[in-house]
Amino acid sequence: MSNIEETNQTPTEINHFGEWINNLPVGAYPEVRKNLLRECKITEQVFRHWKCGNSKVPVLAHGIINQIAGKEIFKHEV
Repeated sequence: MSNIEETNQTPTEINHFGEWINNLPVGAYPEVRKNLLRECKITEQVFRHWKCGNSKVPVLAHGIINQIAGKEIFKHEV
């Protein structure tokens, strides 16, 4: 028998980035996307993975994203 580990999404794994980016006004989306690609130094493929939740947004990018968003998308506990 094989041991298959079940994976459940915990509340800390909610895709806050995807929720925020999907709720942007249509006119603001291209400019925000361009800024994120440039400031986070990522490719379009990485951006799409972050958006749909296939990969986690690195902690180092949280501050940059919060700055571009103008609000706290990622909350940090001190």
